[in-house]
Amino acid sequence: MTTTKSPGDGEEDKILADFRTLIEKLPALPPTPLGEWNRDDEAAVRAVGIAWGWLMRTLRTAEAIRLLEHRGFGVECAPLRRSIVEHVIRLHWATTVDTCRFVEAALNKRKHSLGNITLAAEAGTPLPDGALDIIELLKSEADPGSDSVSFKDLKSLMNDIPDYQILFQIWLTDTQESHATLTSSEAYVEFDPDEPGLHLHMEPTPHDRFRAMLPSLMLLGTEAFVHLAGMADQLTEPLADIRDRVTQLGTAQKLSHRA
Repeated sequence: MTTTKSPGDGEEDKILADFRTLIEKLPALPPTPLGEWNRDDEAAVRAVGIAWGWLMRTLRTAEAIRLLEHRGFGVECAPLRRSIVEHVIRLHWATTVDTCRFVEAALNKRKHSLGNITLAAEAGTPLPDGALDIIELLKSEADPGSDSVSFKDLKSLMNDIPDYQILFQIWLTDTQESHATLTSSEAYVEFDPDEPGLHLHMEPTPHDRFRAMLPSLMLLGTEAFVHLAGMADQLTEPLADIRDRVTQLGTAQKLSHRA
């Protein structure tokens, strides 16, 4: 398997490593108050937990992509890049609504997805013993009075957040490479118009990726999390420093392409 190296590889990995260090050293969350809690109180805490999970998924997926790219599997990383973009978009969306709406939307999304599993079971797809009881328990966590609260589809979300439309375009492109499409096939086949004929390859035709992409997505995701967790003021300077490095990384790659 051929490994691939591109300009900016080293700095990209350093920035991702610095994100991990920054996140590992985040300030402790404030203690939760004692006494009776209502649903809004629970949502405020749960929102931070959901956002933390999404941030960790984003970080670890970015790290997984770099490991795969170093081994020559960059073309096959489209589903992972798509996942990162989707998590970052949702993280940012969570900062634009109140925590109760965010959590109820997440619960309703899970309720809907689990409902599809039960429908499939009713149609003949078997489930393990006891699975339906667990599914019903999880579905019951959603507030029956909040059925209308839901995640918007990504296209609608991009209409509300114009600055993130480029992320939607990246998501659409990686969706094409993630599913069984002509795009997902093209990297392994070379058509010869002169014969006509084709050449089949075991390894894909490599392509150059924008090296600032993963660090940029990590920056957006981290900024969203620290906002939700109430830590933004404490991390203004370190995040600004990383933002400068991400900008320099992107600029350096653009200049290298022009040279």
